[in-house]
Amino acid sequence: MAKLPLLIRSAATALVLAFVLVGGSYAQAISMNIPPDKTHRQIAVVVTKGLTSTKKLPTPELKDARKRMLAGKDVTPDELRALSDHGDGLAAQKYERYLSDNAATSTASDIAYYGTIALGTGRVWALPAVVEALRRIDPATEPDARKKAYAAVLYPYAWAGNSLALDAIIDLNGKDKLFGEMSKATQDKIAAQGEKAGDGRVALRLAIALLQKPERSKADLSLAQHFLKLAQASDNVQVQATATNLITLLASNGTLMAVKE
Repeated sequence: MAKLPLLIRSAATALVLAFVLVGGSYAQAISMNIPPDKTHRQIAVVVTKGLTSTKKLPTPELKDARKRMLAGKDVTPDELRALSDHGDGLAAQKYERYLSDNAATSTASDIAYYGTIALGTGRVWALPAVVEALRRIDPATEPDARKKAYAAVLYPYAWAGNSLALDAIIDLNGKDKLFGEMSKATQDKIAAQGEKAGDGRVALRLAIALLQKPERSKADLSLAQHFLKLAQASDNVQVQATATNLITLLASNGTLMAVKE
């Protein structure tokens, strides 16, 4: 690995650069060291109203379970799951928490799916668990119906300006990833949201995503350099330092400059 330049000013910057140079997971490095601001993490979106009336449930047993849940009484995990499957956002939130608390016997897919039902009804508190679970899902085996459910909720959160959802969209787009290759339209929307946020994190993440493509083109490299310049001009000191170092490495490191003809 090439020797890192002396411009590095923080452990966070060094970690990100190391991950990029060795082709590792940039998502984890940036998420840990340059986190989104708390205000934008709390932006909620109501994608669907979900179940709004107990009367709409098909069986007396489910109606009784919902009445008990709303009254703060005991409800079994199976009842919560059944209510969630009928679109009850509160039940889905409670069931996601149950699954997360029993992670040893739960699947990432179930945590993400039921958390997504809760998110869809505006319960933003489920977002961190959903994003963490989505990162652990195997895209090759995840059912298409669930992938569509994730996208149907996560994208509206991202376009509304939720920084955690936006980070996840960047990380989960790409070849062999959960949401597949990132389209130009998606990339443009992400970049627009990043400009609104104003701290350069999004531009930096987009640049690193492009640099880590196994077969990046000259167009990818040119766009990455554009995003790095935007990040370098941000008000976030960590983002500035990381962007500056990557620009320097792009100018001096043959491995990073290599592109597919």
